Amino acid sequence: MVRAQLADIAAGRQDAEIQAIADTACAALAAGNSTDEIVDTTRTLGTLDAEATDHATARELIKLAIDTTCLNQRARVDEF
Repeated sequence: MVRAQLADIAAGRQDAEIQAIADTACAALAAGNSTDEIVDTTRTLGTLDAEATDHATARELIKLAIDTTCLNQRARVDEF
């Protein structure tokens, strides 16, 4: 789904790398982390670059993670 909706993010990344981004977001959601903290972590795209992507794209990635990986967090989707 990420490949179809956010091709720029998916380019050059293996499925496992994309899934790791989703898994990290889901773990943060489950832990009750703040919206800002989850967005900031997602912006790294699993790298050391704190600004590997922008806020809007990070928010889209989190929404996709909720829709595909952590459906039990759907109550939080409107935060993003």
